[in-house]
Amino acid sequence: MRRHRRGKADRSDEQPPLALQTSINETKDLIEVLRHARTQITELTRGDAHQELVAKASGSALISSLYARIGLAVVRGKDAVPVLITEIGQVEAAVLNLESYDGHEVVLCLGHALLQRLETRRDAYRSLCLVDGVWAITDETGESASGAAAPSLT
Repeated sequence: MRRHRRGKADRSDEQPPLALQTSINETKDLIEVLRHARTQITELTRGDAHQELVAKASGSALISSLYARIGLAVVRGKDAVPVLITEIGQVEAAVLNLESYDGHEVVLCLGHALLQRLETRRDAYRSLCLVDGVWAITDETGESASGAAAPSLT
């Protein structure tokens, strides 16, 4: 018998989040910025900071989902990786923390360049679909992963 939690709304009618499109290489650069921010914060706090706090301050909590999105893009033969609008603030915080915590100049410049490119795309929101629990950009034709754009093993 299945129990239903009280107070939880049915989310099946919710709209997917909005996202900006990045390339696989841009997403890899973004991961590098987040990893460096995590390293800097961890070193400066001498490992005394709670891991959850470090993950939020550095934006490194996004890394695993960004890797999953890159992998899905590769499997689908696409160079389109979504960065959710709600995640951009975490990227901004990571770059700001790199400035504050003497991050490597090259990585800091990379972070600013990525933020600038994302800012130029602010009005180019993309629609998303969930593919096996991973956000993907819906094809231009409007087909979702359950349609013709889904990878086939046959």
